[in-house]
Amino acid sequence: MPTSGPLQAGSPIALPFAADRVTAAESPDGAVFAAPQDPTSPSPAVAWVVDGNGPAAIAEHVATGIAALAADTANFYVATYSDVFAYSRVSGNQDGQWTMPTVDATNSSDDDLVSMTAAAGAVLVSVTRGDTVSVYRIDPSSSALPRLLVQGLGAAIGSDGSVYYERADHHLAVLRPGGATVTGAVLNHTPNGLGGGVQYVNDVAGGAVWVSQPAGQGLDAQFTTYDAASLAVLGSYSGTVTSSVVDTAAGPLVLEASGSSPSCPQATSPSSCVFRIDPHGSVSDPVGVGAAVTLVGPGPAIVVSDTTTGQFDLVRLS
Repeated sequence: MPTSGPLQAGSPIALPFAADRVTAAESPDGAVFAAPQDPTSPSPAVAWVVDGNGPAAIAEHVATGIAALAADTANFYVATYSDVFAYSRVSGNQDGQWTMPTVDATNSSDDDLVSMTAAAGAVLVSVTRGDTVSVYRIDPSSSALPRLLVQGLGAAIGSDGSVYYERADHHLAVLRPGGATVTGAVLNHTPNGLGGGVQYVNDVAGGAVWVSQPAGQGLDAQFTTYDAASLAVLGSYSGTVTSSVVDTAAGPLVLEASGSSPSCPQATSPSSCVFRIDPHGSVSDPVGVGAAVTLVGPGPAIVVSDTTTGQFDLVRLS
């Protein structure tokens, strides 16, 4: 997929479920998995998969509500608040199960306490407890319990399995899959009482770590990018707290609400757009994508709320 030039949105593919929140993941071969995100529900849930531009099909039935999804070429992974399951993508049979690290959902309205990434032959599970994020490693070939890798004030996972995180002393750091570590600059941590003054590790995309600092009392934020190899500063730019940068085969892409970014086409109805971005904040090639919920890579693809059916669609970008 070219990393420059106009982005184009394909025809919507129906995802036949309705939900308040959605979790989605894409495998390296482009299969997109999606499910209602309702991790506190005791009721059975269904995860769906879209291969290529074919119709959505049932991927798996899960006994309780789903918190997060991940996939690699061999397996599809489902995290609930109690377990992580692995299902063979060839047979559909369950071929792994691990007890989840403790998730404290007491008095929490945040459904994103758990995130999951399949990378470098492992499954990396992040669990948020208060202001601390703990990242665990699961070996899909072993029944051993998830192993704690790092704890920090925020974390993001690279496509090579590197874990970028803010240490308790506020240094930006990275743990490589082989165990090597690199320590970078001290991130700002001077809360201003208005929701600003603090930097957060957000994403890894295009060879850069994207760190945001909300201004407070609004949508404005300042982003700083760091080289994913050396952790040296690459650039900084102004954006919004709603920005999410995703690493894709088309390069780093941003999903943004139309109207919150001057780069987005203006829309009269609730809508979103996706555009290219570089580590210095230069943007190009915006494309309107409707009422988007989440953007995934490497495809890339977007899950969009279908206001006519009350369900969701998958839209691939090319």
